[in-house]
Amino acid sequence: MSVGEDHYESFATAVEDPYFGALLGTIDEPGGTATANQAGFLTRAWWDSYGTGPTCAELIGAVFEVDDWDDAIEDPNRTLLQRHEQLDLLHRWLISYWSRLGTISFIPGHDDIVRPGRIDPAALRSTAGSE
Repeated sequence: MSVGEDHYESFATAVEDPYFGALLGTIDEPGGTATANQAGFLTRAWWDSYGTGPTCAELIGAVFEVDDWDDAIEDPNRTLLQRHEQLDLLHRWLISYWSRLGTISFIPGHDDIVRPGRIDPAALRSTAGSE
């Protein structure tokens, strides 16, 4: 998967921000549900392979497979530290969003492991049909 692009039409933002645009592009439907289900599938597969779940960083890395986030989200107006802080916020928001949708389970402050959640049965059928 790639980082979502910010071409959303449901509302206008007061300020254009590359990280907020990436977030909105990633959770925008129908791609938002697909990305959340992908996170759930990867968490289950990780659990099956290793007997434990991934960390948040490992899950984000598996879902997006982005080598260089500075290339994926260009923001020359921020310092490197500010870009890293924004990226951390984006990743935490995505983990929270996927948890609220129920495709993964993660309790901040409990431990660092992401656990599987429930996945939409329609997504399971579409994946089974593609094999």
